[in-house]
Amino acid sequence: PPAAGQGRAGHVHSRVDTYAHSAGARAAGPTPKMGVGVKPQGMGMFSTFLKAQETSQTLVLGHAGIGDDGALEVARFMAGHTKLRRLDLTGNRISATGAAHLAGALRQNNALESLVLRHNVLGEGGESGVAALCRAVQENKFLRHLDLRHNNLSDSIAAAHLGELLRNNDVLTHLELSWNPLGPSGGQVLLDHIRQNSTLFDCQLTGCGIAAETLMAIAELLHRNRRARGAGLEAGPYQLAVEAAAEHVAAPTSPVGFGRTAKGGAAAAAAARSLSGGGDVEGATAGGDPAPGLTSHGSPSGMVVSSTRTRELREQLHEWRQRRRIQKPGEGSADIQELLELLDHGQEQLDKEVEATGKLRTHLECLMSGYQDRVVRYQCDVEAAQDRLLDYNREHKELKAVQERASDELKLQREAAELQLEGLQRDQRRFEAEEARSKNDLATVTSEREGCAA
Repeated sequence: PPAAGQGRAGHVHSRVDTYAHSAGARAAGPTPKMGVGVKPQGMGMFSTFLKAQETSQTLVLGHAGIGDDGALEVARFMAGHTKLRRLDLTGNRISATGAAHLAGALRQNNALESLVLRHNVLGEGGESGVAALCRAVQENKFLRHLDLRHNNLSDSIAAAHLGELLRNNDVLTHLELSWNPLGPSGGQVLLDHIRQNSTLFDCQLTGCGIAAETLMAIAELLHRNRRARGAGLEAGPYQLAVEAAAEHVAAPTSPVGFGRTAKGGAAAAAAARSLSGGGDVEGATAGGDPAPGLTSHGSPSGMVVSSTRTRELREQLHEWRQRRRIQKPGEGSADIQELLELLDHGQEQLDKEVEATGKLRTHLECLMSGYQDRVVRYQCDVEAAQDRLLDYNREHKELKAVQERASDELKLQREAAELQLEGLQRDQRRFEAEEARSKNDLATVTSEREGCAA
């Protein structure tokens, strides 16, 4: 089930964060923004835009129409970028040429963790681009997520390059290949190489035309890898936690400490500072608890909205309202009251979602338990049926041997009977010839006796 707190509660936290962040930004001045959905007009403007993203950890250029020329500019930008952790180039008509440009940049980049290239045409223009990209990822020691969905990667040739990548890479954990016509032969090639990989946790292969038995075998190998690496590493979409840098606000009345994550830009992140202007916090709150959106080990978490985060926001809003009343008595606080009411309602919705999620999880556990019991029972039935089949096969072989022996004996008896019949027929012909001669002799003797008597 989807993680609770990603619906209306997440929207409420996002609205509170946005409101407070804008209030702090008015005092601290403009902050660098990430490139989301930018459609550059000309490479000169595009290069200027990329240069402005040097401090960004996430760069999203989905459906920007940059093509292979834009991919070359992105590659130049990425090669010397030391902070970029996620690059999304979805739907940009990037072909094998652009893939080769990005491959060259990957060999020089030591920071990128997630590369999204879905809905492009890497499979067009020959296999050289895909081969170069796979070799670059194979050598890269930082990339953990590669998305190549809908790229027209076909047959066992592309699968062979991907397989070599998996066989020689011990960093990549998530690989998405859905809707590429790899076919049964390509699926078998991937399976052979995944057997030699121990770090891949999730591999999406929907719509690739791979045999069901091959998909099941790959799923078992991925489950083996997750169990070997720890129960906390589960299958599912790759999530990248990008911690916002702490904001230094000049005006003491402006609330600070509101951060953001790269996951959609709408969920709350780790607190950066306390309201009193305390020290920076990296990945944890002042009380030692894990920051929202992160687990105790600092890895991404599905729960980005929580009661702890709501309580922190309420405390910050109350303190902000008190400061406003002291410093600006004539200014109302209806906007803050509205945000508090939204927080209460959002937290109530969150509690209901958490409860529903718990019930659904329990229900799914029961279903899985029943399913596993049935699988074990069916396996026992199949094994018993296989044993019976082996017994029938042995009995069939024994009966077939008896039949062959009886057939051989019958053939010998038939040959002996034919020989006896031939002997009887010869004797019968001889007896008939002797009888004919005897009759002739008798007739001759009779006629001579009658002549003598006369």
